Amino acid sequence: MDLSFDELSKPVRHLLLVDDEESILRSLRRMLRRDGYVIHVALSGEEGLAILEREPVGVIVTDQRMPVMTGSQFLSRVKEMYPDTIRIVLSGYTELNSITEAINRGAIYKFLTKPWDDELLREQLADAFEHYELKSENARVSALNRAIIDAIPDALLLVDARRRVLVTANSAASTLLGYDACEATQLAGKAIGEIEILPVDQCYWDEISSNPFRSLHAVETEYQRRDGSLVPVRKSTADAGDGQHPYVLVLAHDLRHERTIESSLERLTAEMASVLEASAEGLLVLDAGHRLARINRRLKDIWSLPEELLSATGGEAILRWIGAQTTTPAATTAALFAHFLAPQARLSGSFELASGGCCRWHAHPQLRDDEVIGHIFCFAVSPPEAR
Repeated sequence: MDLSFDELSKPVRHLLLVDDEESILRSLRRMLRRDGYVIHVALSGEEGLAILEREPVGVIVTDQRMPVMTGSQFLSRVKEMYPDTIRIVLSGYTELNSITEAINRGAIYKFLTKPWDDELLREQLADAFEHYELKSENARVSALNRAIIDAIPDALLLVDARRRVLVTANSAASTLLGYDACEATQLAGKAIGEIEILPVDQCYWDEISSNPFRSLHAVETEYQRRDGSLVPVRKSTADAGDGQHPYVLVLAHDLRHERTIESSLERLTAEMASVLEASAEGLLVLDAGHRLARINRRLKDIWSLPEELLSATGGEAILRWIGAQTTTPAATTAALFAHFLAPQARLSGSFELASGGCCRWHAHPQLRDDEVIGHIFCFAVSPPEAR
């Protein structure tokens, strides 16, 4: 028999029937068999619990008056162990008083009376399974949404703008604020003012609580962590309101790693500048496009480089200026430019200066993973008497 897609995708419905009278179980099974349920039967609450350990039961129907364990006692146990199941009592009307407390505690979803009407009971069970499947689907979607949110590497905070408290947060937010990733739920209800403590942030929440929403994009601020320390972040906001609740979604990027890198780069740049200035040679550093990247004072002094030439940032113009101060300008300039034609080769040479004296030079590439990212030229000038 061919089955439609809807029939194939329809979840299997497991039904558990519990009654100490086998005749009742036989009647129920016979009546419900045509509805497509996978039916499990038990003669006692203990048997029912054993079945629940191994079968994915969605709906349970139990008698109330049974030896050892009553139906309400059984369903109270089930609620503790399998809270998502739909729990129904099918018993005589006189048993209603004995299960009222269990109903009030939420252990029992519905009370149906014996003798039952077949069609009414079938409708009630169909409704119960629809309720169970809706709860299961909502739980599945909620878990999926949570997994997606927790997969976002940046902190994500949902804020009630009217009450100024967190509604929820992802794992990255927990980590950023000094909590364990599993403690994200503890952030719910926390005042946003305890996290965004700077006056400029407080003014923003003042503004949007009584005025139309205004988004922020890549604004740098600081968040206060659990231990009171401050962490730099770059945050953006978006309107997440549903028409009734003025929710605001805050995305905050932790800047500590970037700040560490920036600090390291600043330190390396300062160290490089010190090395360049300490060199006895004149040093000219060009980028891959032959633009001026760095130059030391010694090179400026050797060649008397004018400021307008340096401000033009053209490295080739500086090499031409140097070549023009030799006894063979064209040949010298061509020799220096030859490095650009074979950038990975180390070239060197010497030339006579028009003012007297000699200059030794060498050029070598700056490499990163075998890629040329710059060029370094070094010049050492000897006066005439030193030759």
